[in-house]
Parts: sequence; C-alpha cells; structure tokens
Amino acid sequence: MLRTASRSLRTAIATRAATNKAHPFTRVPLDQVLPGFEKAAEQSSSSSNSIGSKKRDPFDAELSTLDNGLRVASQPAHGDFVTVGVAIESGCRYEGEHKKGVSHLLERLAFGSTPRRSADEIFAAMDKSSAIIDCQSTRDTTIFAASCHRSGVEEILEIIADAALRPSLLDEEIEAAKLTIEHENTEMRLRIESEPLMTDWLHQAAFKNNTLGFSKFTRTEDAAAMTRDDVIKFLRAHHTPKRMTVSGVGVEHDELVGFSRRFFVESSAALPAGTPPVDGSRAQYTGGEVREQADLSKVGAGTPYPLLAHLSLGFEGVGYKDEDFVTFCVVQSLLGGGNSFSAGGPGKGMYTRCYVDVLNHHHWMYGCQAFNHSYADAGVFAVNASAPPEGIGYALQVVLDLLLRLTEGAAKEELDRAKTQLKSQLLMNLEVRPVMFEDMARQVMGHGYRRKPWEYMAAIDGVTEKDIVRVGNRLLSSRPTLVGYGDIEVLASYEQLDEAVARRDVRLITPKEKKKKIFSFQ
Repeated sequence: MLRTASRSLRTAIATRAATNKAHPFTRVPLDQVLPGFEKAAEQSSSSSNSIGSKKRDPFDAELSTLDNGLRVASQPAHGDFVTVGVAIESGCRYEGEHKKGVSHLLERLAFGSTPRRSADEIFAAMDKSSAIIDCQSTRDTTIFAASCHRSGVEEILEIIADAALRPSLLDEEIEAAKLTIEHENTEMRLRIESEPLMTDWLHQAAFKNNTLGFSKFTRTEDAAAMTRDDVIKFLRAHHTPKRMTVSGVGVEHDELVGFSRRFFVESSAALPAGTPPVDGSRAQYTGGEVREQADLSKVGAGTPYPLLAHLSLGFEGVGYKDEDFVTFCVVQSLLGGGNSFSAGGPGKGMYTRCYVDVLNHHHWMYGCQAFNHSYADAGVFAVNASAPPEGIGYALQVVLDLLLRLTEGAAKEELDRAKTQLKSQLLMNLEVRPVMFEDMARQVMGHGYRRKPWEYMAAIDGVTEKDIVRVGNRLLSSRPTLVGYGDIEVLASYEQLDEAVARRDVRLITPKEKKKKIFSFQ
C-alpha cells in the first residue's frame, strides 16, 4: 500500500510539472492578462464598463426621486440574476406609540396573500423566476427583497410592493404568524448561540425605554393580544413612499424607475382612526443593566457543550454619520474575537486582541468578541464573553481590562493588520449581490447617496494611533452597559462596575469568592 501511495504521489507531481511546462499561463499572476488573451480582455473590459458610450463604475449607483418622495437606486452587475427590493425606515425603534413588537409580527406576515395574489400564486411566481424572497426587520430598517432571474423582475417587484404596501393580513395568516413567534421565543432560549438574545438585551439596557431600546422580539403574550388593526396602523404610518428606497443590483435604472412608478404608489386608504404619528425622537443612550438569571444546563443537551454563563459589556458608541464612525470600526477590527472552537489563521482574525490577549491567556473562557452597533443617530460598542458560571465574574474583569487598554493605543503593526482586515472584509462582502443591494439601499437612506467603498478605504487608511487613544477615552467616558445571562450570581454589581470604569481599576470588580483556582484575572 505504501508503494502504491508513493507511486501515485510521484505520478501527480510529474503530471503537475508537465502541465506547468506545457501551460506557462498557470504561473501568471491574477492581476495580469493571460498571454494571447489581450484582445479578449480589452473587449470584455470595454463591454463591462459601458452601455453604449456611457462608462459605468461597479459602485456608481444611479439615483432618482419620484414625485411621491420614493427614492430609486440601481447599480450595474454581471449575470442573469439580479437582486431587487425595497428598504423602509421602519422597525422596533418606531414603536413608541404603537403596540410593542408589532414590527416583528409584521415581518412574520410578509409575503402572505395580497389583493392581487394568493400565497400560492406568489410561490408559483417565485418558482417561475427562480426567486429567493425574504423580509428582514432590524431596529431601524425593514427590507423586502428578492434575488431572481432578470426576466422576472417586473412580477417579483410587484409582489414586493404589494407585500410592503398592500398585504391582505387575513385572520388565519395573523394567527399563523403569532404561532411562529411563540415557537421562536421558546426555541431562542434553547439555542446554544446566545448572541441574538444578548444583543437585544444590550440595546434595552443601553437605551432604556426609548427608540433603540425597544425589544426587537415580540413577547408571546403581547403577540397574542395584537389585532389586525394594530398591524395596519403601524404599516400605514411607516410604510409610505417618502420612507422607502427601491433598489436594484443588475437592473437597468430606467426600467427600475418605470416599475417603481407603477407599483409603489400612495395607498388610497385613509389611516385608521387613532393612528399615532411617526416617532422622530433621537435615540438617548442611558447605560444600565439587564440580568437574566437562568438555568442553562439543558442548553445543548446531548452535545459535548460546556455549561456557560454569558456577559456583554458595552459603552456608548457612535452613529454612522459621526466623524469617528470609521475609527470605531477599526477598533472593532482591532479587538475582533470569536470562540474557542474558531479555526484558521490570520485571515480569520486570530491575531486580534480578543484571541491573543484573552482566549490565548485564559483557557477557561469559551468566547470573547467585539461588536459595533451603529445607527443614524447613536450606537453602542460592546464586547461579549462566555465562561463557566464560576468564572463569569473574572471574565468581566478580563473584558473591562481589554477595553481600558484601548487608551494606551496600538503598535503600528497591530493597527495596520486591523485596518487591512477591515478593508478585506468590506470588499469581500461587497462581492455578494444581496449585500451590494442592502449596502446601497442603506447608504441612500442614511446619506442620501451611494457612498463608494473607496471613500471608506481612504478613511480607514487615515486612522492613526492617536485616533485609537482618543476614541478609547471617548468610549470609556460614558456609563457602562452590562448584560448577564445564565448562572451569574458571582457577577459584580452595576455600581461596582460603574466605579471601576470611572477609576479605570479592574480590581474593584474582583469576585469575593474564588470557587476554583483556575479562574483568575491574571
């Protein structure tokens, strides 16, 4: 068997050598044209960058605003498939005067029947156009979108417009959506992955009782009490053309504008009596805490998964319009992180501080990762960590020390690596058509135009060590936000944490009892 394997290896090497000798283009760098293909490359470049005589940049979006206030944005892309949809300034942050959780229920009702089509007819249209269709609601944006064959753009966009503006909201559909929410609420507490819950509680604590602090998830009892009228009031108040941006990647702009004029029109129906106005309040960061004492021993039952407790430590971040937004993104890249089962090398961020300074030094910590949540007017920056319940108090010390050391700056090599990693992630994500669609829609909604990635690349390159120090101090000047989940009895009090941040001294949150010697801050 050994001789056979050795012979196969020699054959493979010989074949590879012969191939390389016969075809020297296998050694041509990817940024150079293959020998003999110069003319084809020139023709391809000419046709891909122009329509007629008009030069096109891949990120050069065309933008139009219709008479009803609807914005329409498009950008070119190769291939027979396109991504189209509509982004709406809608979400849980606008529920101040509405039933809490109504935007979540509306998301679960998406792409049900409409006056024009039944649910079965919608599925048939999707099948005909090979469409993948979805609705996603975040705290400040709801997106109805589809990827489909370009031949089906007209019909799919009509379905999207009807779903966003004119859903039937049948009683049986509402009841099915409520059952879905009930199931999700139960299942979410049984997942090994705790990030969705931790992120929601982080926002509730950081923006207590206002805008971004409203829960993204509908409580089961609230969903059960919600009526069709509650859903219609929220939809008709927020799903209006002036709050919408129709976008398309790979669709001709004039064609997209024409379809938008036909399908995205003002609803002729009047607002139901008692419909509150749109809440335009600015988000107010408050800081605070959410503690969920829970028995997580059954989470991951039947798998070799350790019993863990979770924490999230956050501070006031910035909105994406703030001049420090890019620096905050670099800080997030600098900290990076993941969990103990992450695999890979530098490309996976294994040289970030959450790995090098946390997971590599504290073997008892399961995970540590930084997050930068930014919105139009506010943000929250946080680090999540997981550890056995006996060590969660020390994990808080480790995370706070990680953030305090931002005020000491970063070495040039470390900072350059973080910036390169961030630029790499930005550009690789923008190779995916649905991401290109969402990025363009959000840019147009937030900035009024499509910001090109080159603008962000230049801003990333301009971040210096002084910026890291300044942003670190800005971050730590706010009140902390603390979330704990699981068996968190040994976690320091919020008052202790607040004092430790103010004095920049992690010793003030040292757990009183050491249940096991393996857990320590040092």
